[in-house]
Parts: sequence; C-alpha cells; structure tokens
Amino acid sequence: MDNKLTSKEELIIKMEELISNNEGPFSIVVADIDDFKNLNNLYGNSIGDEVIKKLISILNNNLSSTDMVFRSGDEFNILLVKKGAERSFMELEEIRRYLSDNTFNLNENSEDNVYFTLSFGVASYPRDAKNVVELFRVADSALFRAKELGKNRICLSEAESMVLKSNYFTKTQLDRLSRLSKATDRTEAFLLREALDDLFKKYSK
Repeated sequence: MDNKLTSKEELIIKMEELISNNEGPFSIVVADIDDFKNLNNLYGNSIGDEVIKKLISILNNNLSSTDMVFRSGDEFNILLVKKGAERSFMELEEIRRYLSDNTFNLNENSEDNVYFTLSFGVASYPRDAKNVVELFRVADSALFRAKELGKNRICLSEAESMVLKSNYFTKTQLDRLSRLSKATDRTEAFLLREALDDLFKKYSK
C-alpha cells in the first residue's frame, strides 16, 4: 500500500462502486486512537502528530494495495476490499496486537517511548448492511461498543468474539521475528505470510 491517504469522497465512491457491481464482501472500519487527548497533554502536540505518522506507516506496511485509508484527526476510516468480517477481524487484530505489544520512540532528542493503542469498529457488506450510510452507522456503533468495553479492541456489528489460533515456534525464532517486526513496522503475522509465500514458490516449481 502506498503512503497516500485517500479522501473521504474517494473512499465513499469506491464503496458505492463495489456495492453497485455487487463486488462483496468488503468491510468498512472506523478506528480511533485511544485516549489521544491524554497523549497530547502528556507529550505535547508534536508527539501527537508523530503518533499519527507512525500509525499511518504501520497501516501502509500491513494493509493490501487495494485497501483505502482516510484520516480525520485521530480517527481513521479503512476500506478493506474483498474482505469479509472474519478476515477483516484477523488482519486488524494483527495490527491491534502489534501496537499493544510495543512502544515507540518518536522523538530523536528523547529516550522516552510512547505507548498508544487503537479501537476498531467493523461493518461488512453485504452481511451487515446494503448501503454506505448504514455501513458507517453500524461501524460507528461497533466502535462505540469497543470504547465502552475498555478500548484497545475490535468490535464487529454483532456482540460476538473471534478466537485466533496461535502458532508455536522456538524462542529464538520468536525473538528474531519480534525484532524484525519492530524494525520494519510490519506485524509478525504479515512477515510470516511473506515467508510462507516464498516457501510455496520454492516448492511449487
């Protein structure tokens, strides 16, 4: 995914196009930086700006080239193309967990690391709604529920939970994977998928 954020108008036009052509499933995500006002009060607005830049970088590095992101203040709208509720949840959970498990040095003149998290509300077409307005309403409602439940979580349109399966590796492998993830701003799951793709190419010849 490139670094260019889309406009809200472009994102809505794309959603309407997908609906008109019945190109589902897709999901619209409303994401919000948790306690962003407190971050600004604690570290200053300049660090708040760096938090947003870091988050944009992480989204760019972990979303597909067909996905779209719009930002308004500390809120993001993310269009996940050809991804229903379950796949969207899994990809967003990778990003949520990456943020939740790490701190970031965003000021080269300071050794302080900044910790921040995201809450997500997800609505999927055609499962949850059949038009743009209703999809955003459902996603906003899901985000509100995520905040009410304690933040730093993903809520779908329904009060349901998804449990992700864990893979087990040696401690050395996990440590190296964790360091690579932090160095590249890519989630561990994203890096593992890349490795699997290379593996499949190697043995499919």
